[in-house]
Amino acid sequence: MTLTAVFQLGKLGQVATGRFADRLAPHGLRPRHCAVLELLAAGPKAQLELARAIGVTPSVVVDMLDELEKLDALRRVRDTADRRRQLIELTAEGQKLRRKAVLLARETDEELLGSLTAEEATALRRALTQVASASGIPAVG
Repeated sequence: MTLTAVFQLGKLGQVATGRFADRLAPHGLRPRHCAVLELLAAGPKAQLELARAIGVTPSVVVDMLDELEKLDALRRVRDTADRRRQLIELTAEGQKLRRKAVLLARETDEELLGSLTAEEATALRRALTQVASASGIPAVG
């Protein structure tokens, strides 16, 4: 039986996420936190804006924000333009954790793609970006 791309991508996704999670755990982070950290690096965002960008429900974002707030990675502040709305912004600790997560993601990439030549790894990244974009997966990070 020839393995389908969907099966291989699914299994590789499990392996990649597991390895990345193992690297993040000592820092109190989980893979799901990384999209939030990356989006907030560009500046404060509203909770609903984060939920839409990540593609999860607002209640899931609230859980992630609570977890990150316990790590002192972010703070909730009132929007000066609309006092009914809270904006989420990274703290100095959040910026530090984001940089660490990026380094750990690169280490995981190198581990997973170590059997490829530089050209093959570049081609794979390009192809995955194209497939993700065509599937409606937002580019984060």
